[in-house]
Amino acid sequence: MTLAPTLPAEAQVQGVVGYQQLYLLDCESRSAVDWAAFFGVRIDEQDFLNNLPASDDPDEGFVGSVNGMLGQIPPLSYGVHAEPVARLLRSYGVSAYARRGATWQEVQAEIAAGRPVIAWVIYGISAGVPVAYTASNGHTTTVAAYEHTVIVVGYAPDTVTVLDGNRQYTVALERFLASWQVLETMAIFYVP
Repeated sequence: MTLAPTLPAEAQVQGVVGYQQLYLLDCESRSAVDWAAFFGVRIDEQDFLNNLPASDDPDEGFVGSVNGMLGQIPPLSYGVHAEPVARLLRSYGVSAYARRGATWQEVQAEIAAGRPVIAWVIYGISAGVPVAYTASNGHTTTVAAYEHTVIVVGYAPDTVTVLDGNRQYTVALERFLASWQVLETMAIFYVP
């Protein structure tokens, strides 16, 4: 029997640099290009945003306008989920994979290994309400008002440190997990 490796009680990834978003609703692109830069791949945020497919299904592409209002759900301006972002990152040469249903232990293992993780949360790492949404293609997915992305860069027993655009801050673990669970613990991981 192989025992799972023991994770350190706390870990922090150094050297992740974040910048302010260009638009109101482009957090996914901002997180993606900042995350890619950590792994040595420089991508222009506007270029990345321009190359995201458009769709009314956030699991297929960007929903709405980057200049839309905060707090809407599809088919109104919303944003994009993990899979299209990871797919586009791979096209730029970044070894990214999307995961829905990720566990906190998987995120901790990545941080302990020195690799930041992009996480889908509710803006402000706050509570949210999951909503079942069916796009015009017939696909049903979970969406939530104020969908947002952050880069997880550290953890301690009771806290999580995130990079949110150009701001780094620490929140209670319980608060982070509650916010992350709204969109089914969606994340992007790096595959070495």
